Formats: sequence, C-alpha cells, structure tokens
Amino acid sequence: MKKIKLLLCLFMLTTLCGCSNSNKNESSKTLNAAMFWISTSLDPTNNYDGWVLSRIGVGETLLKLNEKYEVEPSLAKSYEQIDDTTWKLTLKDHITFSNGNKVTGENVKACLERAFEKNTRAIDYFDLNHVEADKQDVYLYLNKSSGAILNNLCEPLFTIYDASQSEEDIAKHPLCTGPFVVDDFVSEKTIDTSKNKKYYDGKAKLDHVHFSQVADSDARVLALQSGEVDLANTIDYSSLKLFRNNKDYQVLEVLGPRTNVIYMNNETTFLSDLTIRKALSYSVDRKSIVKLIGGKEATGLYSSALPYGNVSNGYSLDLKEANRLLDEAGYVDTNKDGIREKDGQEIILNYYESADHGSADANIIAQSMQSEAKKIGIKIKLNQVENANDIKAAGTFDLCSANDSSAPTGDPETFIQQRYLSTGSSNTGRYKNVNLDNLIQQFSTIYDLKQRQQLAIQASEMILDDAANIYVSYVPLNTVTSSKVKGAICHPVDYYMITKDIDLK
Repeated sequence: MKKIKLLLCLFMLTTLCGCSNSNKNESSKTLNAAMFWISTSLDPTNNYDGWVLSRIGVGETLLKLNEKYEVEPSLAKSYEQIDDTTWKLTLKDHITFSNGNKVTGENVKACLERAFEKNTRAIDYFDLNHVEADKQDVYLYLNKSSGAILNNLCEPLFTIYDASQSEEDIAKHPLCTGPFVVDDFVSEKTIDTSKNKKYYDGKAKLDHVHFSQVADSDARVLALQSGEVDLANTIDYSSLKLFRNNKDYQVLEVLGPRTNVIYMNNETTFLSDLTIRKALSYSVDRKSIVKLIGGKEATGLYSSALPYGNVSNGYSLDLKEANRLLDEAGYVDTNKDGIREKDGQEIILNYYESADHGSADANIIAQSMQSEAKKIGIKIKLNQVENANDIKAAGTFDLCSANDSSAPTGDPETFIQQRYLSTGSSNTGRYKNVNLDNLIQQFSTIYDLKQRQQLAIQASEMILDDAANIYVSYVPLNTVTSSKVKGAICHPVDYYMITKDIDLK
C-alpha cells in the first residue's frame, strides 16, 4: 500500500513538473505553488470557491481581517452603522478591476445580490433585505440586526468582481481587484496567474504564479524536496522536521481558529445518551494525539488562539471516570467479550473519517479514539471514505471527523449558529438545546466586542456540559517555502496566502 502511495506521489510530481516548467522563462519571476485543494470553479458564490480565489491573490472583499482577527478597510475605506438594520460603506475612489473598469457602488450591489441569489450560506452571515448604491456609497438594509456583519463581509463569498461578465467567465476568469489576475484555470488541477498591472496598492513583485493541486501531503513534501515547487501549505506535522533547521527552506506556522473535532450523532441509539457522550469525551488521549499531529490540546469549541477560546469545563483523559459513568448507568460487559451492553445490545459505533484539508490527521485521531474507547468497553468500527459530506448530511453515522474553522471571519457567531443552533444549516451532530438556542439568538443584537466574546465562552461551556461533540486539538496552519522565497506569510485566517509582497530572490 505504501509503495502504491509513493508511485502515486511520483506520478503527481511528474504531472506537476510538466505543468510548471511550461510557465517558466528566464525573463520573468514565476513562483510554483502546491495547494491541497483547487476548487471546481473560481466563482466566489459557488460553495467555498471564493476561498481559493482569495488564497491565490486575485479576489478581495470590502473589508479584511488582520492577524488579530480585527476588521480593517480593504476596498471600502469606511463604514458606518445608520441604525440597527442599516449599514453604509464608502468605497475607495481609485480602485479598478483588472480590466481597468472602476469599482463602484453598483458593482458591489451586483456582487452582494448575486451571492445571496447563488449561495444559501450567505444568509448565515447576515440577513440581507436589499442593497442600494449611490456612486461610491453602498447601503445594506437588513431584515434583522447583525452584530457580526463587519467581520462577515470579510468572507470570500462576498468577493467583489465584475459581475457583468458571463457566468462562464466568472467561473473561469473572474475580473477582480487583487494583485494578481487569472490567466488560465483547470478545474481541480491548476491555476495560472500573472501580475495585475492595474493593482491599486503597488505592483506585485512576482510576474507569475503557477498553482497545482496536490491533495496528498507526502506528494507536497516530495515536490518541495525536488525543487519542483517553491511553496506548499498544510504539510503534515511529522514531515515538518524535514524542513526545520534546514537552510534551504523556511517553515512558517501559526495557530489559527481551526479545531479537529469528532462529531457525535446525538440522535443515534447510544449517543443520544449523555452518559456515553461524556464517557467518550473522557476517553480521548489528546496529549498523545498532539505529540503526533502538532497543535494544542483542545478544551472546547473555539481555538485557544481566539480571545474567547478559554473555557473552564473542558475534558481531559480520565478512563477511570469514563468507566465509572458507564458502570453507574448500567452499561456492563455481561459476556466478558470486552464490549459493554445494555438491554442485550452491545455498544458498537460506526466512525467515518476522511482526509481533511490535505492532512492525514483524521486517521491518526480515529485510530487513537478506537484504541482508547476499547479500554472503556466501547467498540468503534472505522470506515475510511473519500468524502464524508454525504454521510454527514444524511446522518448515517455515529461518529465522524472534521477539521473546522470555528471562527472563519474571526467572530464567534456564524459557526455556532450553523453547527449548534437546533435549526442550524450545518448541525452535523443533530444537537438540540433550547437554552443554547436562546443564547445564540442574543448575538445578533450585541455589538460590544467584549460582550460577544463572553457570550461565546458561555455558549461553548454549555455545549461542553452536554458533551455534544468531542474537541480533540487546535490545528496549526503552516506554509513551507524554499529559501529563495521572500515575503511569504502564514496568516491565521487561512483564506489569505499570496500577497503582492511575496518574491523570489
């Protein structure tokens, strides 16, 4: 199996060589980058494709996040809250799309309207009634107040582009405002970009960037070592030692808002029981897992990198407590086969896992979970699948793995609303708590940052009391480059990657 994997890696490398070499010439600076995922399109309104458009330095939004998750101006120079449901944003006056057309309020209006028309996820960020434009001013009229709207306008779903293009052109060659423009796009394979000569904030230092999708982490490692790529992200922790303290490479790392989580289906026969959910939460050996995959041991929903990531009631490894809970609840191993049962039914759980964000972490977590659960009399069957999304949507699982950004726009509201509200659009664990629902609803009317953070901590602790899901580790982001790359970044918000300042020396 290992040999087959290596052959596949080498094949991908060969393909990568062919693609990248054709874009190089002696008179231009071309960076070759390996990404774990290239989207099916570059239309920012399609699924999460806007994240790729942002990562490659093409797409930009009205506002942006700095490394402290604070909102800063981007295409908009200012914003103002008119009343609870009305916001005004004023655009910078000198910005053009890469075709030279000026960015106006009407352009922004068209992009926002199209986002809400095309992507059901948009309403999770704010409930838009309508948009009005007056020259460089944009007015957003909401159906209800939103304390997170400024952060959420940073989401690449709300990228600003020339929406007068055809649907086909938006999908393959969107005209945006970033330091680079799209020259060529092959779905889920490659993207070629070049310097945007119309960029408003200084010229990019590179002439071209060639991106290749290399889904396997080992293949990205080989591509770096062979010199076929100059930059790759999301290298598995176990492989980073190959590049650390090596003068030929630089390793950039930052702890961001991502969390390795095991979703528990709260509606299944056994996991509807709080006792079993708590016992499983106590059975996870987070310390050993982190030694293998890096990062920090998770205590709750939100990463400790966030100002609202500290909770007082997280779980740590305690097999004695896990066994005590199960004993007291009447789950016993009557036939001495190592599996507890109740009313004649053995506790056997189906766990689905798939590689997530180009990493093998999910498999390491799953195997550890299986091993530790056995010590408390629970049998876990592991099922490796290429994509667990359909299984999650159908609810045909007991446990499933995920690598989730619990604050994709730096604010706590949207994720907890999607995942933990009883009627949430992505409530994978089928978790329901009326008290939590009421707490989540309070976010929309609170604008004070400290109050929002305190509300997030309160909500996270309520979820932990219910052992709704299992939080394993907080995930560090990484980017590895050759030593000739200068100005590369590893931003905690992982839809920022290529900037005008990255260079090759």
